[in-house]
Amino acid sequence: MSLYLILQVALTLGLLVLIGFLIHVLIQLRRTLTTLDGMLQNVDSELPTILLKLQSALDGVNSEIDRVEEIVTSFQNVRTKVENTTNLVQRAFVSPAAKASGVLSGAKVILAGLLRRRK
Repeated sequence: MSLYLILQVALTLGLLVLIGFLIHVLIQLRRTLTTLDGMLQNVDSELPTILLKLQSALDGVNSEIDRVEEIVTSFQNVRTKVENTTNLVQRAFVSPAAKASGVLSGAKVILAGLLRRRK
């Protein structure tokens, strides 16, 4: 046998082994792609339901955020009203009462001074 014939047989056998390996890889790739296709179909069928539930949950969260905002605004309004009422009470009662107390203290000192002079 000549060297050329031996190389030709070796290359043919190597090519057959390579083709067999390639066939095995392609069969495994087909199985993998079939499994992946099934998973994607499952996800595709369940995704709308998941998205609807997510949208519903987000709507609930947004509703609660709106309620919290209303409560905070209400508390701010109440705080402003209490502050205004406190200022009004201070101007209407506390300041005049302090002035009256000062006048009465002054009158008391004057009366005490007058009573000492008489004695």
